[in-house]
Amino acid sequence: MSAELFIPRSLDEALGVLQTYGSGLLVMGGGTMMMAHLNEGVFFPKKVMSLARAGLSGIYRNGHTQIGATTSLSKVSQLGDFPILADAAYQIGGPALRNMGTIGGNLYMPQPAGDMAVPLLTYDAHVELASASNSRTIPLEAFLAEPRSRHGTQELLVAIHLPNPTGRTAYLKLGRREANTPSVVTVGARVVLDGQGQVSDVRIALGAAGSIAFRAKSAEAALVGQALNTNSIADAAQLAMEESDPFTDALATAWYRRRMVGVFVKRTLEQLVK
Repeated sequence: MSAELFIPRSLDEALGVLQTYGSGLLVMGGGTMMMAHLNEGVFFPKKVMSLARAGLSGIYRNGHTQIGATTSLSKVSQLGDFPILADAAYQIGGPALRNMGTIGGNLYMPQPAGDMAVPLLTYDAHVELASASNSRTIPLEAFLAEPRSRHGTQELLVAIHLPNPTGRTAYLKLGRREANTPSVVTVGARVVLDGQGQVSDVRIALGAAGSIAFRAKSAEAALVGQALNTNSIADAAQLAMEESDPFTDALATAWYRRRMVGVFVKRTLEQLVK
């Protein structure tokens, strides 16, 4: 059984195909996840659309940074002004996978995959979504929380928008191997200190600690107004552990993941102490 393949040459053309076929259409960025399912016979879509030539790749700067949804992970790994985003991208798979995989497609990966969401949450990313009749830009948090059935049947992810980075950042990933491994836990942190050395703004993002990547907002709130020291870091790590709602899979138990959230939040924040 063969599928009908669409390779649109523009966003407008892609949106037209999406409007015509809706839920009956499989949309692919780099195809690193979907092709594996197709080859294994997990499903047999009748209609497939590749966004590889739809003009959605590239990194642009105009008061902020815009990353096209089909920009490869290899290109993202070279973003020196967003070091933990580059680091997270570099840790995904090997060179061949990073050359094919896209930042937009990675955001659709179910946990414990989809590591790009953690640094993007740390940097306060927004995502731009478009349909044939409308477009909208929303916080990445809201995008991750929306039902996946909405995305791909009505809208396409067009771009990721990042404000100019501030503060110090750190990112850590725990896996079962040194490289090319799914996440047991991932942690991203960004801290802004005021003139007295106290935390004025902070983001702590967690991956593989729940059904979606998320910010540990209780831990963040506990740090604001505090010096970044042993006690405040320990308190934040404990709160992040309590906020997590991990799962058990072939990599780790929920109990182990929760414990590692505390350990890795502590280690990540310790990297940001002067």
